[in-house]
Amino acid sequence: MHRLENRSYRRRAERSFTLIEMLTAVTIGVLIVVILLGMIGQVSSVYRRSTGKIEAFQSARVGFDLLVRNLSQATLNTYLDYDNDAAPTTYLRKSELRFMILPSGSGGAPGTVNTGEAVFFQAPLHYVVDTADYGGTDSLLNVCGYYVSFTTNSTVPPHVSGISNPYRYRLMQMLVPAENNTIYASGGATTWFTGTGPLADVTPVADNVIALVIRPQDPASTPPDVTTDYTDDTQLGATNSPQPATANQLPPVLQLTLVAIDEASAKRLENGSNQPAAITSALNGKFQTVADYQTDLDSLQTALTAAHLQYRVFSSTVPLRESKWTK
Repeated sequence: MHRLENRSYRRRAERSFTLIEMLTAVTIGVLIVVILLGMIGQVSSVYRRSTGKIEAFQSARVGFDLLVRNLSQATLNTYLDYDNDAAPTTYLRKSELRFMILPSGSGGAPGTVNTGEAVFFQAPLHYVVDTADYGGTDSLLNVCGYYVSFTTNSTVPPHVSGISNPYRYRLMQMLVPAENNTIYASGGATTWFTGTGPLADVTPVADNVIALVIRPQDPASTPPDVTTDYTDDTQLGATNSPQPATANQLPPVLQLTLVAIDEASAKRLENGSNQPAAITSALNGKFQTVADYQTDLDSLQTALTAAHLQYRVFSSTVPLRESKWTK
């Protein structure tokens, strides 16, 4: 009987785990859990950073897409006519409309100096205020413009208290309702967009955009840029014979570059109505000569990185559908 009990005990002992085996199993289990939790934490951190970056630059992306879409619809309605009705000698390209690229904040353009270029044009955007009289009319022309300005958000109502409205670099859109379009009226070179005053709707379309660079180009030429200093005025030299290629002609394409920082970086640099020194220093003297474009862009990115600012560069080539470019 005693032998049977001993054999039964040995069999149970052989089937059970020892204390060391149980401790080893528990230790391995704990290590697996720790490793899994670490991996989950890393994945979550990467996801949060990626999501944060996407959200931080979402405004810039939306504004850039709007700029691309509206610019692609720019028109001049160019036609050929005599150079002189009384004593014609040749044909010239003519247009009552205009397309202009000029430095932001100078030459009569609104915006902040050293933030790249401002662009103004006409396009059939069908925007009217008097919808009762003009709402059913298609293809009405609007004066439209884009530039960067260091300003507050004009869409925030001043009577609403408790809403933060800090100064930021912003991509601005100027849109003149079709019934207020003065492009056909006589006036100076820029009055068709600077003289609109309260007739124009000027609103920010993207926050924390610090630079907008616009390069008019002809891809069939080498080099492709049609100007040396980014500027373009379709009325410049329009009465000369022969006319310059840019006279009363839209460039075939526009190479757009938009540089934006995130809100966290902007908030860290916030200094009331004073422009952040890190931004003004990084932009100073940039994007004035087309031949220096890549050097200027590389230098700007180096300066933003050195200032520990999170930024993103948006770039696109925009064909102008109404361009009928000839040399």
